Amino acid sequence: MFKRLYHLLCNSDRNQQEDYLTEIFAEVLSKEGLLHDFMNTYSEIKLSQLSIREITTQKTYAKQEDHHTDSRPDMMIRFSDNGNPHVLFIENKLGTGEGNIQLKRYADHLRSYELDGCQTHLIYITKLHDPKQKKDIISSGANTSFHQIRWFQIYNWLKDHRSELVNLFLEYMEEIQLNDSRRFVPQDIYAIQHMERLVRMMDACLEGRVEEIVTTLFNRSTGWTNRFDQLKKHNRYMKLNAQANLTEVNFGFYMTDNE
Repeated sequence: MFKRLYHLLCNSDRNQQEDYLTEIFAEVLSKEGLLHDFMNTYSEIKLSQLSIREITTQKTYAKQEDHHTDSRPDMMIRFSDNGNPHVLFIENKLGTGEGNIQLKRYADHLRSYELDGCQTHLIYITKLHDPKQKKDIISSGANTSFHQIRWFQIYNWLKDHRSELVNLFLEYMEEIQLNDSRRFVPQDIYAIQHMERLVRMMDACLEGRVEEIVTTLFNRSTGWTNRFDQLKKHNRYMKLNAQANLTEVNFGFYMTDNE
């Protein structure tokens, strides 16, 4: 369902998947009452009686004097713990890295909340490894807590908090590969040990008679693209036949979960 809705919302000039994922995650945190456990799991503070006051996504903060741009954290959450006010910013990244001093700008805006008596927190969630140093983000004298999380950790955490909505979200995370496990099973080890043989077999299938037929049909010789880059980015392993009108005929393997 989430995947179908995302494709409906896609447009040609910008990939909205990060914003879309943020909206779903905000709904999960608010509707399923998971913010309390989320904070206790991924921050150094331990909350007792959390009460959500506000969850806002894509809120714009006007640039401060030393900022070049306005700031728009993916999620802003205001909550209280035994009457003590807290403000949390969450930034979500799937493929791209941090923007121009993006996290530092967010921390500067949190400093304003801190001066108003709030405890402040900044959480950076990424799909890829993107290490950050707290000293480069939090200004001297500020008490904002900073934490980094990978999306596969969120996936594993949510598996212990199943509900109808969470199950749908987990399924969607699997489809967009946010569940990548770092635990190798015997089948993985076997595949790695035989990877070279599998590559030779696929190469053999695409050469010889197959290559001759494609060359004959399209009147041009065939060549290799970067096969391993294709595997990583497009789940395919192919040769190509370049055409005069800047199009290509690709032939090879698509890697799917089907037989």
